Amino acid sequence: MPSKKWNWTDHIEKQLQERKTPKEFVENTLSNPDEIVPGKHGRVVYQKIIGNKLARVVTGKKMLITVYLTDKIKKYTGEKK
Repeated sequence: MPSKKWNWTDHIEKQLQERKTPKEFVENTLSNPDEIVPGKHGRVVYQKIIGNKLARVVTGKKMLITVYLTDKIKKYTGEKK
């Protein structure tokens, strides 16, 4: 399956730089998510558990909106931990 071409917003680029997060982190979550869930305002969220954290990449149409790590895995996945 061909990978989707994403437009990287200035916001997500700034977040990656501030958080010292490599782009590969986002690309891996997008290309191999554990789960894809609906977000607010018609957005789509790609999720991947990495270690004891959940990576969430929020997308809108063809744009990457934001990315963050959270330890609230159960909150976003319903997984019992």
